[in-house]
Amino acid sequence: MSATTNKQLLLKQNKGIIPQASEAFNEIAETYDSWYDDNPLFKCELNALNVVVSVSPLSLEVGVGSGRFSQALGIRYGVDPASRLLALAMNRGVVSIQARAEALPFRKNSLEQVYFIFSLCFLENSSKALQEAAVVLKTGGLLIIGFVPKDSKWGSLYEQKKQEGHPLYKYASFFCLENLLSNIEKAHFRIVGGTSVLFQSPNLKKYHPEKPIKGLHSKAGFIVLVAERL
Repeated sequence: MSATTNKQLLLKQNKGIIPQASEAFNEIAETYDSWYDDNPLFKCELNALNVVVSVSPLSLEVGVGSGRFSQALGIRYGVDPASRLLALAMNRGVVSIQARAEALPFRKNSLEQVYFIFSLCFLENSSKALQEAAVVLKTGGLLIIGFVPKDSKWGSLYEQKKQEGHPLYKYASFFCLENLLSNIEKAHFRIVGGTSVLFQSPNLKKYHPEKPIKGLHSKAGFIVLVAERL
């Protein structure tokens, strides 16, 4: 996609105040990024994302981080408040923009897909972020969310880390599947599909590959849901 097209899509850059969670990610950017190297969990999550939808050229990952998912999936654009992570994403070929999920710098009805992959739980206002996604998506455009359900074994593990003051998870607010589905519908989306993976225990010494299962299973460690903008 040309630079001219990029300019046509972008409306403004509204960096605002950098959230505390983003500052925390900035402080350990390289360490965080290295977690993905040859990690079977990452591969399981990618498989789940790959089976639900084909990536569009007019796609955006909100909370792109270091660009691992965007690079692997072929997502064109990424936004994130954390500048050190954005630099890594840019090096991976993602068109990277410093911005917050609650104030996306894209024109109304300009995108075909918006992804939130593990990022929704770290946002200060997830409801506002979902509304912003609805604004920038075309009618019939897709919202794709990958998340850890709060009531799964993996969710319980991360909730425990949060209570113990983990440098990243202490800023997270995890969602139950039912609550997230309700919030998505309130933002004028209709659920059209999804898949689930990571049914293995988070306490294993060595994780193994898993094939995703069709449908939204609250006990899975990672769910990908797809919703259509009304």
